[in-house]
Amino acid sequence: MANPTTRIAYLTQVPGPYREQMHEILAKQDEIEYSVIYCALLEPNRSWKLELGKYNRYFLSEKAKSFRHNNINVWKLLNKLKPQVLIITAFKPTMLYGYLWCILRGAKLVVYNDGTLESERGYSKIQKIIRKIVFRKAEAFLAPGQGTVDLYNSYQIPDKTIFKSCLCVDNSRFSATKMESRKYHLMFSGQIIERKMPLFFVEVAAKLKKTIPNLKVLVIGDGNMRAAMINALDAQNIDYDFKGFLDQASLPMQYASAKLFLFPTLNDPWGIVVNEACASGTPVLTCPAAGAAHDLVLDHQNGFVLPLDADAWANHALLLLQNEVLWEAFSQKAISTVKDFNHQQSADGIIDSIIYALV
Repeated sequence: MANPTTRIAYLTQVPGPYREQMHEILAKQDEIEYSVIYCALLEPNRSWKLELGKYNRYFLSEKAKSFRHNNINVWKLLNKLKPQVLIITAFKPTMLYGYLWCILRGAKLVVYNDGTLESERGYSKIQKIIRKIVFRKAEAFLAPGQGTVDLYNSYQIPDKTIFKSCLCVDNSRFSATKMESRKYHLMFSGQIIERKMPLFFVEVAAKLKKTIPNLKVLVIGDGNMRAAMINALDAQNIDYDFKGFLDQASLPMQYASAKLFLFPTLNDPWGIVVNEACASGTPVLTCPAAGAAHDLVLDHQNGFVLPLDADAWANHALLLLQNEVLWEAFSQKAISTVKDFNHQQSADGIIDSIIYALV
């Protein structure tokens, strides 16, 4: 890296289980003094129980109940930390104060975004103008996958300034089991809300039940459509286990108990549950609206990327459920693919962006 003990600040919204190890890796780098600034401890709609890693961190405030993160106190903290490079991870007011601080203090700005052309399609003119303004100041850009690279390219950002920093889980915590030892045919894991399409999951399961009378499904998560999903499962007479919300430590064994993981979504910039499924050797069915589609879910290799048509999902699920050899090939490909999505890669992408920004 450039000069010894280059000061780096990473300004983000809340801690996440898929970033803690990355922060620890960056904090151990001899060449940088690394700090993470959080706008709050937890999103209002999250129930994560986190063990925070060993790195310098600061929490601004938890007063923003609307999760807008409009906290001018970030200015005072940045004056204290004096980062030579500031990484911002959103475009909320607190982040924009960081952008202005960089302009006035002559610091380098790196932008991390996990949006895609699909997820940001409905953004307002003002939101897009704000991005254009911030992008003009940024020296480098971070993306978790190709979907975000394509989004950056739509703003005429050159590829040489874009660096991959993947979203990932601790793959070593997950393990695969053979198909015959998995008691569930299908698995749903995530917030049980309209965007995650829980009723579409039930519709696919109902179609599969016509061919597989003993179909059994696993549902993990919670949300405002919980009752509707349970009622739909009952109405279709589907055999299911409903686990509700589970903390991170309890998840690995659940993924290894399902033969297929279904991830329908109306809009998801990535979908970290896909990493968890792949690390467990569980083939994934998803749709183009998922950011992980094509980056991690490789169509006809470790899963399927399908339009949101229940018949298509049921037919493709049957291909795997009725062919153990094909299922095993998909399972092994899922495991090998997800190995490249790890915390070291996340950290390396950030280091590369910092080096580029400082040149």
